[in-house]
Amino acid sequence: MEDKNLSLRLKAVKETVKKCRKVADIGCDHGYVPIALVSGGIAESAICCDINKGPLTGADYNIKMAGLEGRIETRLSDGLHNITADDGVDAIVIAGMGGRLMSDILISERDKLEGVKQMVLQPQSELFLIRKAVRELSFHIESERFLKDMGKYYTVIDVLPGRVNYKEPEYTELYDIYSEYLINSKDELYLEYIRNSIKVNEGYLLNIEEAKRSPLNKKLDELRTVERLMT
Repeated sequence: MEDKNLSLRLKAVKETVKKCRKVADIGCDHGYVPIALVSGGIAESAICCDINKGPLTGADYNIKMAGLEGRIETRLSDGLHNITADDGVDAIVIAGMGGRLMSDILISERDKLEGVKQMVLQPQSELFLIRKAVRELSFHIESERFLKDMGKYYTVIDVLPGRVNYKEPEYTELYDIYSEYLINSKDELYLEYIRNSIKVNEGYLLNIEEAKRSPLNKKLDELRTVERLMT
């Protein structure tokens, strides 16, 4: 499958994966990313995992059309549950899930991460839970990629083994929510997003009663701190 058949979001996920022996795509949908990884020579082989049979049926068809039946298998699995040490997985992709579900999958199946050299995670929400889980699992965030696809913003997180604490621990909560990497790299699109978020939340502040303003004021303080750190 050529990259042009991937959305910008999935293309960013695919481009983040380093060369590996076997990649497991958890919640694979129709198998587009594993097909692109194997056909592009990034992964030697792949396992497409999904909790539902429907997506796997679609993945089976796409794998066959790509002529990759011998190198990509599909497997019914709730998260990492049906991945075993014998599979030899050294890279994991999880894209398009909520951050809470994604972190629960990783933490509950942490024994399956032994031998994994890279995880590429693209949570749809609650990214702070992923950043916390990465530390808890003794991995670290190597980089993050922020992009806009079809009017929505996405973050693709490159995770490698070995715990690395934040260089400025006083910003731990802020970095968990807003990303140490994106702040320190002064990502232009992310700064645009932060500034827009400030304007939107300032607008909200004008339309709510005084008693309910405290959480919003806290969020605005955080956003303004991020803007200051990025400029």
